[in-house]
Amino acid sequence: MESPNSSRSLLGQKYHRNQHKLIFLFGLFAIQAVVFTSYVTSNLNCVHSDISSRNYIDAPQPNNADASVSIATLGNESTTTNDPAVITTASASSLAKDKRLQVDRPFMDSVANSMMNSIREIEKVHSATDACNNWGGSKFMNALIKSSKELVNGGSSSVATLKNDNVQIFYARNVSVSFEMSEQFATKKHPKPKLTLGVDGDFSLPKVGKGGTVLEQMVSKRINLHEECSGHYIDYPVMLVDSNLDSWNWWFFLQTILHQYVVVAALQPQIMGSYDQESMRILHTIDDQWYLRSNLDAFDMLFSDHRSRDSRQLWFANDIMKENKQQLCFRQVFWAPSFPAGGRLLVNRKHKNDSCFSSIVYSYAAYMKAAMHILTLPRPSKPRVIWVGRDMSSEANWNAWQRKRMIDNQPKVIEYLKKKCKDLGIELIVADFYGAKKEMPIQEQALFVSKANIMIGIHGAGLNMFHFMPFNSVVIEIHKGTNANQNSRNYVKMISDGAYFTTDGGSGKQLNEAKMWDKLKQGIDKWNELNGVSKE
Repeated sequence: MESPNSSRSLLGQKYHRNQHKLIFLFGLFAIQAVVFTSYVTSNLNCVHSDISSRNYIDAPQPNNADASVSIATLGNESTTTNDPAVITTASASSLAKDKRLQVDRPFMDSVANSMMNSIREIEKVHSATDACNNWGGSKFMNALIKSSKELVNGGSSSVATLKNDNVQIFYARNVSVSFEMSEQFATKKHPKPKLTLGVDGDFSLPKVGKGGTVLEQMVSKRINLHEECSGHYIDYPVMLVDSNLDSWNWWFFLQTILHQYVVVAALQPQIMGSYDQESMRILHTIDDQWYLRSNLDAFDMLFSDHRSRDSRQLWFANDIMKENKQQLCFRQVFWAPSFPAGGRLLVNRKHKNDSCFSSIVYSYAAYMKAAMHILTLPRPSKPRVIWVGRDMSSEANWNAWQRKRMIDNQPKVIEYLKKKCKDLGIELIVADFYGAKKEMPIQEQALFVSKANIMIGIHGAGLNMFHFMPFNSVVIEIHKGTNANQNSRNYVKMISDGAYFTTDGGSGKQLNEAKMWDKLKQGIDKWNELNGVSKE
């Protein structure tokens, strides 16, 4: 695994990125805008990701750190200096001579608003009632954005809050965040640091949530910003993230991603899209091993602006404290305690809006696929079926809820369905991400599933990988006493695309092979109908 170069200062990193920015920025930023916009548009009218073992666990460095950096001249020579003035002059000189900076870049505005633009464009094709739009569409987002209210009186800091329903976002400028680890937390499996927001001005941080997460427990204090932060700011925007959910579980992970999508969409013009602004970064407030197991760089992949592959996007508070950096000063930092934005839209039970179309959810699904380079391919003449395998071992089913879904003949049923599909010229593949494959990265799992058009499996978190399949796909859910959970059914309704079927598969611990084939054949016929393919 590649280790981060911890001796490389932020100042050195910044100059290094400026060199590469002149080469890569225009092309990569345009590609991101085009990929996301074209992905949404193409799916309204009708990739393998770079899996890396990069170590992202390096702490941020203040922008005046004392370090020796190599300055490339306009020729092939290089000199070494510790003088920030020399670095700034060399960088400014290079920028001034770059003719590309004189090119008008009208796409920058669209990149800075790409999320909200996609939500609005989707609504031109998929209409929703006012009630549904206020719940899961542009009207909800507009009310959230317009609710912005400044909370600081006097001083040089700014903390604004945006609030709609149970979703509350904080966006702060020119503040500090202090990290403290008490001895009682240090001995726990998942130690939680105490965060203190330092604000120059009259301010009291409102209480949000039930106080169960690091960001819900954050407190504030008044500071003299000039004395504590002068010359030590982190210039790029930073999103603070609670990682208290089980991110190894697809359902909770996608709830978390949707929540952060809403947060970033509301603030996107301030935090993304500027040519001169450094990439947004993510700072996890807890060293959560559940998150680290499988989804290490998911937030980097989804919410980075992808301008530089060497810009480390993910940090952990515990690692900052290990570097004896008890306080960081930010030009821009934002957070939304807990995960209400995801939980209010992705609901696994029946609720009053469970038949609503949601342009937010549709846009989020398209955004994820675009970020993972899941391409919009021509629809095949025959669908591909994917069976989402479930680990039937006693170790993986240790509670009563899990044991409800244990069946004795899963391999036999899979082989039977494979043969029946083969008779129709249809391929059936198996997603068995457990056992030896349990550490498979999120990107590989998503890309594997994205190759299918029909998903079938026993109710569980794995069926939520349906989010990565092409629009107009079909999901068949086998409920074994789990009918109260409506994850997949609700999602299909929210995107108004594709079809949902359910079956008990037969009584007891055995799935009836003939019954399962009848339901799968029904799903195949529905996919043919949705995609204009004539029946066999």
